[in-house]
Amino acid sequence: MKIVVEGPQIADYLDAVRDAAPGATVVHVADISELLREVADAEILFAGNFGAELIDAAGQLRWLQTSAAGIDWMARDKIQAKGWQVTNAAGIHAIPVAETAIALLMAVARGLQRAVRSQAAHEWRRPPALFEVFEKTAGIIALGGIGRAIAERLQGLGMRVIAVDVNPKSKPDAVDELRGIDELEWLLGASDVVCMTAPDTPKSHHMMNSARFAQMKQGSIFVNVSRGGLVDTDALIVALDAGGLFGAGLDVIDGEPPDADHPIWDREDVALTPHIGGASPRRAERLVELFVENIRRYKAGEALLNKVNLVEGF
Repeated sequence: MKIVVEGPQIADYLDAVRDAAPGATVVHVADISELLREVADAEILFAGNFGAELIDAAGQLRWLQTSAAGIDWMARDKIQAKGWQVTNAAGIHAIPVAETAIALLMAVARGLQRAVRSQAAHEWRRPPALFEVFEKTAGIIALGGIGRAIAERLQGLGMRVIAVDVNPKSKPDAVDELRGIDELEWLLGASDVVCMTAPDTPKSHHMMNSARFAQMKQGSIFVNVSRGGLVDTDALIVALDAGGLFGAGLDVIDGEPPDADHPIWDREDVALTPHIGGASPRRAERLVELFVENIRRYKAGEALLNKVNLVEGF
């Protein structure tokens, strides 16, 4: 068995990978030319983003473990034709992304992005309005690992939490009411805060558009810590300009990074962070724990964790 590990993500944990697969050849590669050469006879690949040339080069691959949670960048049709098992890193980012969501929510609610600008300008300027989250309703769109982690934290802030998901039968204790994704209009109309944590697939791309923003509660806050492609940014700006929303917190945006003259930069009702939600000093540790457990399962012929449905895109 040959295992190829690409990039720096778990380079410091290769001994743990070797311990999980005694007798296997474990190769770490740092550049694309080395990767294309070594993957030719590999059975297992741990990798980040890659292009179609790698899919063509991997003649004997049976399982791909990606270090990302989303797979919207992946040539899924080509991979499906190869017959690979694909697992993602969903869940390992839940804690830092949830913390980012709460940070963005509170930055908008308490006017912190305005205060930062005022501090830089040496101005003592109060925000025109503030938002209190206590005893308000938070709605979460998609209740995977990240959505559940956010729900727990919102509950701790004294909020009522509702959610919609493709699987509405598994309601965690932190969620007061869970319905199917077809009840999105209900969630938008009932929520004072809306948190987007869905994957970006052909079905969900730009799911938050003009019609959806019009369904949101007057004066509510929108937070996106998932994928920028889920939101029509122009429609969001129109909704903000019209006064329908109190503000928005965005860790992701369609077409990252936005152009220097993009109007989103200058908005004081938007808290914007540069897609840092999944970043954590413990990311590599959690990645290798997942990979090692999946190596154990792979060797034992058991179902792998986080197996991706290449047709659905998550």
